[in-house]
Formats: sequence, C-alpha cells, structure tokens
Amino acid sequence: MKKETTFLNKKATASFQIVLMIFSLFAFSFLISIPYVAGEDPPMSVCLPPDCVAGMEGNKLVSSTLAPATTEIVLPKTSTVITKAFTIKSAGGAEVAVLKGTAVTQTANGGTMVIDGTTYSLTTTQMESYVGAPTSKGFLSSKLGLVAGGSMDALVSGLQWAVVAYLTGKMIGSLFGMSEGNTKALSTAMSAGFGSYRALSVWSKTPTWMANPLIGVGIGVLVFVMMYRKESVKTVEFNCMPWQAPTGGDVCEECNDPDLPCSEYRCKSLGQNCELVNKGTDQERCITVRHDDTNPPIISPDKNKLTYDHKYTNVKNSPPGPGFNIVYINSNDGCLKAFTPLEFGVNTDEPAQCKIDFSHTSTFDDMVSYMSGDNLYLYNHSEKFSLPGAKDIANSSFPLENGKDITFFIRCRDKQGNENLAEYAVKFCIDPTPDSTAPQIKATSITNGGCVAEDQASAVVEFYTNEPADCRWSPKNQDYNNMQNGMVCSSELYQINAEQLFTCKANLTGIARDETKFYVRCKDQPGKAEEDRNENKESYVFSLRGSTGLKMKNLQPNGTIFGAVRPSPVELYVETLFGCNNGQAVCFYSLTDKDNDYIMFYDTNTEDGIHTQRLDLDAGNHKYYIKCVDEGGNVVKDTMEFLLDIDESAPVVARVYEEDQMLKIVTVKDSECVYSLDNCDFSFEEGTQMPYANSTVHVAEWIQGKTYYIKCRDEFKNEDADCSVVVRLSQNFL
Repeated sequence: MKKETTFLNKKATASFQIVLMIFSLFAFSFLISIPYVAGEDPPMSVCLPPDCVAGMEGNKLVSSTLAPATTEIVLPKTSTVITKAFTIKSAGGAEVAVLKGTAVTQTANGGTMVIDGTTYSLTTTQMESYVGAPTSKGFLSSKLGLVAGGSMDALVSGLQWAVVAYLTGKMIGSLFGMSEGNTKALSTAMSAGFGSYRALSVWSKTPTWMANPLIGVGIGVLVFVMMYRKESVKTVEFNCMPWQAPTGGDVCEECNDPDLPCSEYRCKSLGQNCELVNKGTDQERCITVRHDDTNPPIISPDKNKLTYDHKYTNVKNSPPGPGFNIVYINSNDGCLKAFTPLEFGVNTDEPAQCKIDFSHTSTFDDMVSYMSGDNLYLYNHSEKFSLPGAKDIANSSFPLENGKDITFFIRCRDKQGNENLAEYAVKFCIDPTPDSTAPQIKATSITNGGCVAEDQASAVVEFYTNEPADCRWSPKNQDYNNMQNGMVCSSELYQINAEQLFTCKANLTGIARDETKFYVRCKDQPGKAEEDRNENKESYVFSLRGSTGLKMKNLQPNGTIFGAVRPSPVELYVETLFGCNNGQAVCFYSLTDKDNDYIMFYDTNTEDGIHTQRLDLDAGNHKYYIKCVDEGGNVVKDTMEFLLDIDESAPVVARVYEEDQMLKIVTVKDSECVYSLDNCDFSFEEGTQMPYANSTVHVAEWIQGKTYYIKCRDEFKNEDADCSVVVRLSQNFL
C-alpha cells in the first residue's frame, strides 16, 4: 500500500509539473509576443476619456499628454499611422504638431486623423510622405523592423512560439520517460501546432476562421500521430553451442551449382541428410540420402540420348517394367542397320548407379558392366555401341531371338542400396538381310594432313573402320585388288575398341618434305566368299608431310634472380621454333630428366611457340630439364639453371649529397623514393616522387633550411614503416 501511495504521489507531482510547464509555455510565448517598446523612444501615456484626449503611438491609441499609462487599445491591422512627425495648419491658421504614431484613416482622396478632438484631412502627397503601416511590436519583429501583420512578422512570430514549444516538448518527453523517437515526435508536434497557430493569428490576411487555436491543435495532433512509434522491449537469449546442420535434406541439390563447385563441407551444411557422391571426379554431386527410403530408382528413357532417325516405342517405366523398344525410322520393319553406331540412354528420378547386361540376372551385382563405363551416381546414363549383322551375332555369345531380335537388361541402385528387382528391358532387332555396304574409315591415329619428324620417311598409321575389314594402301589411286601394300587388321568381333571401331595398321613409306598422298581401300567380311564381300569403290585419301627439326631458345630464368617473399613466384619461359607447325609444340619440365617425371607446362601448345609455367620456389640454386615435342614427333631438350636470391628487406640509403643545386641520394639496390617536408607519418602514395624510379640514384630540388623525410621501396614493395633517411639542408659551415 505504501509503494502504491508513493507511485500515485509521484504521478501527481509529474502531472502538476507538466501543467506548470504548459502555463509557463503560454506565459513565455505571451511575453515575447507583446508589443516591445525601445528605450530610446518611449511610448506616450495612455488614458481613457474624459480624463485625456487620445493620440497614437505605434498601433496603440494613447493620450497626447504625459499622464501615466493606463489602458491600451489595439488598432485594427489595416490601420495606418504617421511615421514621420510634421506640422499642419488648423482651420484658424494655427500650426498643429502631428506626432509620430498618430492614427490615420485612409479615404479616397487621402486620409483623415483626429488630434485633440479636431479632424484634419491629409492629401495624397502627405499620405505618401508621412503615413505608413505600423511597425510590429513583437520581440524579434520589432528588432527587425517588420511591418505589423505582414507575412514576415507572422513568420518570425510563429518561429518564436515554435522554438519555445519544441524545448517544452523535450522536457515533457524526458519527464515521462518517453523514447528518444517519441520525444522528438512530441516536440515536433508541439512546435508545429503552436508555431502555425501564432503565425496564422498574426498575419493580417488570415481568414477569421483560420486564426483559431483549434487549427494549431489539429496540426500538432496530425504531426504527432504521423511520427509516433510504438516501441516494445524483448529479451533475446543467445547460447553459443556447437553448430549442427539443419535437419532433413530438401535443399541438398542447391549445392550443385555449375558456376561454383560443391565441396563436402558445403553439401553437409545444407542438411543432415545431404551427402556428397562421386568424390574426386568431375561429377561430384550433393544428394539427399534418406535413411527411411526403401524405394528403388524409377527408370525412364532419355530422349536426348538417342541416335538420329531412331525412336523409343512401347515405353513402360520401371518399376515394374518392362522397358522400351528402339526402332529405326527409315526401315520397314524398324530393325537397326548392321555396324551402325547406336546410342541410347535412361534417366532415373534420383542419383543412381546403372548396370547393363545381355543376359538375365537375379541382382544388380550379378550384372556384367556399368552403363557409360563408370559407377557414378547420376541422373542420366547412356550406352553407345555398334552391333554386327544378325549372322555375326548368331555365331557369337549374344543371345538372338527369331534370328534378329536382341534384348539388353538394365538395373539401377541408389545410394541407400535400393535396386530394381525387375530388369528394365531394352529391345531392338538387327536387320537380317545380307550386308551390302562397304566398310567406312572413321578415324586415323595421325591427323590427316599431319607431318612426321625430321629425317623420317615412313610412319606407322592406324586406320579405324566401322566393321571388320581387310585394308590396303597405295601411293596411287587404284582398285583394291591392284593395291600392293597390305595392312594388319583386327577382324574378330571381340577386337573392337572402346570407340566401337576395328583397327587396321599400316607402315606408310616414301614421305617427302612436301605433302605426300596415300590412297586406302577396304573390303568387309574377312573370311567370307568374295562374292559376299563389299569393297570401297572410292579411295580414302590420306596425306603426310616431312618437317625440319624443332628448336628451343630463350630459356628463362638464368643467372641470378631476386625475390621478396618465401616462397617466391618464378616463371619458367621457353620459346620453340620450326618443327612441324612453325614452333607449335607441347613442352614439359622435370627435376630428374626421367621420362615418367616430366610435367607439362601450364601454358603450352600455343601458335606463337611461347610456353610458360609458374613455380613457387625457395632461395637457392635450381636446375630444370626442359623437353618439347611437336605434332610430328620432333623432340628437343635443354636445361635451365638459376640462383634465386630472396631479399625481404627494404632498400638502404648508402649516400646523401648535393650536386648542381639538387639533393641526391644513392640506394644499394634499384628502388623508387618519395619525400615529405612535414614528418615521416605519410604513406608512400602520399609522398612527392623523386626521380628516378627503378634505379639507385634519386634526386629532389635543393631548398635551403628544409628537412626532407625520405622513404624508399624496391620493386617488390618492400619498405620500412619509418623513413629510410631524414635530411636537413643547410649551408656548408666550412
């Protein structure tokens, strides 16, 4: 009860103080707004009839006698007064003094005034010479000589009230414990309300209804409402605990940004179910691994991975299967042409491994090979191969149905180990009709039109065909049977290479310095009767050319080089000339000169024959073996040796002297120097440059009596925080 009484007493005291402040505000505003009378021009005494006859002083009606002041009567704002004393003659011819401040009423022909009960008329000329608007008697307005009721008088009077109201609002806000923002809102509102009311009430052109205190109250309330902000205080508690990744893993895939590689840390930070798969490959992916996932991947055909002129039919997704068919659009029965490359693919609804087999199996692990030749967890898997004719397949281990149909089986498994129980079948047929197309050469081991090494007249070249074949070559364009130079060819189905091609190897001879052409023709189905075989009717034209040797020059660095940090960056530089392609080659470096130790330059095989490699080395002697090889097999070797001297110290000034009215300093190594005439507390960029940069001699203008604060740094930006030297210029005392 005692605490409650104390609180009420404090509240009553505060309320009383606020009331006093408001009364004080009005009182102070009234005081600074009442007519102000300057000490050097006292107003005349005021009285009411019949005690005295009234005269004018300012805009107040006063007596013409010096009787004590009694009551003021404020003139209308539109009144005019005498601003300059003068005399006027009465009707009887006597001169009457017209005092400054006498009231004048304007008429059509001039004006009239009353002095000691007598009315006098004023001409237009007299009105212009002696009559004007009354001067405001406000505190600041009178100081500024402003016209009473004018716009400037209203503005100044309003500002007086606004300032007082603003300060009062500050005190009220602080007393009530209002926030800084709301205290400002209250002060601004009171300032706007009181100031606008005062300005409107003083201005002579203000309509009567606007010179109302309620207008000021409304403006103040509006400003306060607009600026008021409700504030509350909440306590938030922070605890520093070990960080844990968010639960779940719905956003794991966000880590797979093509522009920013996903690391294991980034992946796991996205969720506790996020895991990075395919680590160490260019197919690293962040995936969601749910421990409650028991569903195998859903397989569907990949339309983006199907050879042109083919299409998928009878598509049924897995599970439960069975798969899809592949048909060749340009054939009547949809069967694929023999020895024609075929590519197809499948998609999975989650990253998975996929295997393919041509035989039925029970589990994923029983299947023969992975699709695409890798075991990565991916969304897309593809397979590419070229199948022989139906008869060739029938004689192999591939199971063939109806003499032409073949089926491959696919299963996929996700990261949780969920695999397809049912096999996903890919079916197509091989054209059973006899092969009537000749073999095609798809690629060669040496680029067609390439060159061979210096002084080499022969080259072993491999030709790759789309089907097993016997091939021959000749320096002349002639029929297959007339060509005398044979090749060693892979004619068995199991000898197919990774590109689904068969190899024929030839030793081409008679290669001249200029381009030499060779003509190649092949015949398919080795071992078959001649009437069943197909041979090329046109030759495959292949050319080679000789070359000059490859030359190496401008190996850098050599001798002694300098660095400023440990380890120091050093660039190996090599130029190559001549060879097969005017110096274009691939260069390698090694510390041991062993073939297995050579490392390829980072920037090499360029058209201009310039090769560079950055190394970060420590101080000491270094030796590197350099080897460059061009397209034709020209090889050139050389070595480079150099001493790396690492100097981490700033330049030292060795000598200071005057020469030709110039201040000269000498540093122990190439550097650049700057100076200041104030002190050493300046950055290098703020200093005045001293010619010459990147040299040991530096100069500045000789100014007698000046002190030069000089800083120097080397090409590696090594510099001292303090000055390198401080030089005060003076006359020689000798």
